[in-house]
Amino acid sequence: MTCFVSLKKSKLMKNLKQRIALLISLFVAGIVSINAQEFEGKAVYQSAMKMQGFAFKEEGISSEMEEQIKQQMAKQFQKEYELTFNLNESTWKEAASLSGGMARISVGGVVILMDNEEGGLTYKNIAENLFMQEKELFGKPFLVNDQLELREWEFIQESKKIGNYTAYKAIYTDLIESMSMSFNSDLDEDQIEKVMDTIKIEAWYTPEIPVSQGSAGYWGLPGLIMEINDGSMSYVCTKVILNPEDKIKIKKPSKGKTLTREELQKIREEKTQEMKNKYKNEK
Repeated sequence: MTCFVSLKKSKLMKNLKQRIALLISLFVAGIVSINAQEFEGKAVYQSAMKMQGFAFKEEGISSEMEEQIKQQMAKQFQKEYELTFNLNESTWKEAASLSGGMARISVGGVVILMDNEEGGLTYKNIAENLFMQEKELFGKPFLVNDQLELREWEFIQESKKIGNYTAYKAIYTDLIESMSMSFNSDLDEDQIEKVMDTIKIEAWYTPEIPVSQGSAGYWGLPGLIMEINDGSMSYVCTKVILNPEDKIKIKKPSKGKTLTREELQKIREEKTQEMKNKYKNEK
């Protein structure tokens, strides 16, 4: 993955000073817990999907139908997740798993298939640079075993309160590959186009919780990521429990055939095309 980081020279010294200050804050906030030999906790997040960038302009789709499709798609991504963490490790999972293969949205004869595969356990280990994730793709279990994705965050001089914690802003600009397609009843291969999109990921983290962890696959900031927004999806922390009475056990995922992210993506593309062909033949 190719990434582009935007950092103006005039802001370099300011960002450097801010980063040093935040790292000092992180050290001060975490020293008590580190001396106590243990620091662990749980954080609850709620996800939401933004639909501003989606449009379904096909013959037979009225504005009312388009709005219904958007509402159904957004509802598929309104979920609750739990992040369990210590100083080096974390696990991320859907609090009450609702995933189960393909989700089918149908409005007025228009059918959209959505691969609802995010319910598996995600594990991150910063000390070992290890990323693991259970995925159920088209009814089959897989286990991603790969390195953590490194992001070079740019620190911004903004802060806000999230719950009882002061959070600071950081951004990351990424270039990703996505698919542009039109939704209609006669979907052909030439209607699917791969395009490169530039997205800006906005994170809010708090040095008051000295772990470099966050929702989903995000990590790498000097404090727990309380909120993340990539323009289409957002995860917001709604509850934090630090050092609970019951000791937290963090286990690596183990279910499914082991592969890398790249290998899983190849399988996803092949199976998605198979599903499209099957659906076309059934019509």
